[in-house]
Amino acid sequence: MPDVLLVGDWHLASVTAAGLTQLGYTVHLRPDAIETPDPAAFDALARGQRCGHEPEIAEILTAARKNGTLRPVLDEAQTAQILRHADMSFVVHDTGTAADGCVTDSRPLSALHRLLANHQRHGPVVVASQLRAGTCDVALTTAGLPADSPDLIHIPENLRLGRAVTDFLHPIRTVVGCNSPHPPQAVRDVLDRLGSRNELHMRLVEAELVKHGTNAYLALCITLANELGAVAGHLGADPLTVLDGVRADERVAARAPLRPGEAYAGATLHRDVRALMEHGEPIGRDGLFRAVAQANAVHALAPLAALDKHLEGVAGRTVCLLGLTYKPGVSTLRDSAALRLADELHAQGARVTAYDPIAEAADLHDLHRCTTFTEAAADADCVVLTVEHPAFTQPAFFKSATPRNTLLLRLTGAERRSRVPTPNGWKSVDLWNH
Repeated sequence: MPDVLLVGDWHLASVTAAGLTQLGYTVHLRPDAIETPDPAAFDALARGQRCGHEPEIAEILTAARKNGTLRPVLDEAQTAQILRHADMSFVVHDTGTAADGCVTDSRPLSALHRLLANHQRHGPVVVASQLRAGTCDVALTTAGLPADSPDLIHIPENLRLGRAVTDFLHPIRTVVGCNSPHPPQAVRDVLDRLGSRNELHMRLVEAELVKHGTNAYLALCITLANELGAVAGHLGADPLTVLDGVRADERVAARAPLRPGEAYAGATLHRDVRALMEHGEPIGRDGLFRAVAQANAVHALAPLAALDKHLEGVAGRTVCLLGLTYKPGVSTLRDSAALRLADELHAQGARVTAYDPIAEAADLHDLHRCTTFTEAAADADCVVLTVEHPAFTQPAFFKSATPRNTLLLRLTGAERRSRVPTPNGWKSVDLWNH
């Protein structure tokens, strides 16, 4: 059974460890966590507790730990020992960012440099972490390796929260960055086990740019839908009808996210739009990416204007946020648009309550998080649907809630495309037709 070393933490490390054990690898995991002792970090990850409630992960990792195919690596001596015989080593950090997409996490780069510089390392280094374009080439130079070295491979992660295991084990597209025309056999072996439907080979910097470009395209589609939707609503047109007509053109991707709804959130899109903005600035090609980021920021504040209109001012009002995470079915609060909205509402004198059945525990400062929706909505002047968790889609969900004002503001899009039904007697509005 082939052995691999994983250095990383959180969602990407959890999914990669689970996926590789499913493919028949023995995974030696170095849980390079922030402010968490290595044994505690490994234990939490191996229990599936560091992956944002990603389906299937806990069961796979628990079974792998029990049968010995998931093993802890808890210090530098162990790391060096594993490197001497491991077929590959992986850098699998989720790259931390600030709200504006600026990278704040130095761990992926540090891990990459440490692994490449280890001259006793047996196998190649595979980086799945999100990297700024040009990072891999610089890492080769820093390690004293030739520019066309086969020792470094970049396979940028392409995992969607909520279905990451399926994405890992059955990839529709796999991008393989390597400056050598002949990647190592160990990498070829794992690619064969994955059986991607579309395997694309390119240089390291090209693979890094593919990741940036993919996410920038998604951000552009989301922003276009929201901006066009706002113009349509202003002119008395139905935004969904307009966007359906746009999508019907065969030149427009059928699955492009062209649906007016919430502003894009999550660290991934912000990070890659910012990366292209900064790479483009020296050559005067930052304008598009800067405009996308600015338009998204404007749209993220649109709920404030809608609430101000419907409530005749938000000062002194109670607003209940239904959902806190940035995506349905996941627990992470990383770059949560709902939390930013809560901060803005509080700054304008509103009281903010919230209910989210799966969001991770966190210090939410001036936001009052309730254990039930009934409690959160009790004195609300408006309930704001920020994310459509499965629990909210049940017809009986709203029955026990008795807010002061039965007004439901939908940030997730129009009611006729929503999975969350409007309760009898409530008024439903959105940002486009209100």
